[in-house]
This record gives sequence, structure tokens and C-alpha cells, in this order.
Amino acid sequence: MNMPTPLLKTAQLADMAALRDAIDAIDGELARLIAQRSGLARAIAAAKQAEGETGFGWRPAREIEILRKLLARQPDLDPSLAAAVWRALISANLAAQGGLDIVTTLEAAPWARLAFGAASETRILSAAEALVAAKQGARTIACLPWPDAGTGWWVDLLDASLSGVHVCAASPQIAQSGVPEALLLAHRAPEASGKDTTLLAGPCDVLTAYGGLEITRQGPYSLVQLSSFFDQDATLAAGVRLVGCFALV
Repeated sequence: MNMPTPLLKTAQLADMAALRDAIDAIDGELARLIAQRSGLARAIAAAKQAEGETGFGWRPAREIEILRKLLARQPDLDPSLAAAVWRALISANLAAQGGLDIVTTLEAAPWARLAFGAASETRILSAAEALVAAKQGARTIACLPWPDAGTGWWVDLLDASLSGVHVCAASPQIAQSGVPEALLLAHRAPEASGKDTTLLAGPCDVLTAYGGLEITRQGPYSLVQLSSFFDQDATLAAGVRLVGCFALV
């Protein structure tokens, strides 16, 4: 067995030190750029407040656009890493603009933390309570598990008392299977970002006219997804509800 000579080992240590020095230099530059970005974000927030804009600062379509551009510019960048880093930056910016109230079920809590990190308060509620909170809260986002046979919260959205509450995004934003783990809902209209998925709920027999893929059903109602964007003002058949739209990177 050949043992490394002291000279070779010394050279390897020197190379390792040089690599670490290079990483330290990059870390310093990253810290400078993050501080610069945060300063610009604070300036934007201040400008909005000066103009009297105190509304919902959450812009899911804009976030998806940012990630898509980043990955297009840097194809060697790991998508999941990029999403995690930029989600943290964006969440910190939203917190600086007044913060968000994040409500979630215990099952979906990991995906709420992935989406908003520690920058916003997170409360654990039942799915029904989370939907009501999203309806009533000006800055509230409900993170609920992806609908399946055992998850029927989407049926509640057929009730008129929850009108205006829509799915607007998904978590995680990168899902290799095309199916996220959780959906993010708020009392606002969905925004088109390109390559959007629309969710419709309503009577099973009526929804067949829309085609698409049936995700699940509860009694006489079903939930389907379509590979297109539906504006909230789109005309739908009686009994059909726009649950919302989301996009993945």
C-alpha cells in the first residue's frame, strides 16, 4: 500500500487552505450583496408606504418569476437550494413590510416553514379554522396539505362564506413529480405567472365538461386541475368554484 509522502500531504493541505480562502471570499461577497439587496427591499417598502400602499405585499407570481430567471441564467445552480435561499430573502423582506400571519395544519407545518421560514409568525389550526383565518385576516396565508382522498378542506371553499379565498401558490415551489406537498391560500385573486395550474371544484357531473385531471372527490363534489390559468372573473358553470391557481418553477 502506497502511503502519501509528507511533501504530497503538505501540498494537499495548501490546496485545501486555498479552497477555504476562496469560499471565505465568496461568503464575504454574498454577505455584501445580501445586505445590498435587503437595503433596496427596505427602500421599496418605504416608498410604498409613502405612497399610501399598505396592502398585501405577497406576490407569488413575482417570486416564481425571480426563481425562473435565476435558474435560466445559472443552469448549474441547484433548483432546490436556489428556492430555499430566495424564499428566505423574500420572507425577510415581507417581514420588514409588516409581516405575514401564517396559519397551517400540523400536517402541512413543515411546508409552511419551508415557504416562509422564521420571518413570519406561524399558528397551528385545523383546516377549517385556517380557511376562516385567511378570509378574515388582511395579511393571513393558510398553508394546507395537498388535497387527496383524506383531505377534504377544499369542499369548504364551495361555501359562500369563504368567497374570495383562493389558492395562490404551492410549497415547495420545486416539485419533481409536478405535485406539491401543500397549497397556500389567501383572501386575494390568483396571479398568472405562466405555466399555471388551475384548480376547480364543484359537482362531479358538471366538472366533466372542463376536462382536466380529477385529483379527488368528496360525495357529489370533485376537485380537478387544468394546465391553464383561470382568472377569477372567468365565467364558470353554476356550482363550479375557482379554488385557485398555482405555479411551480
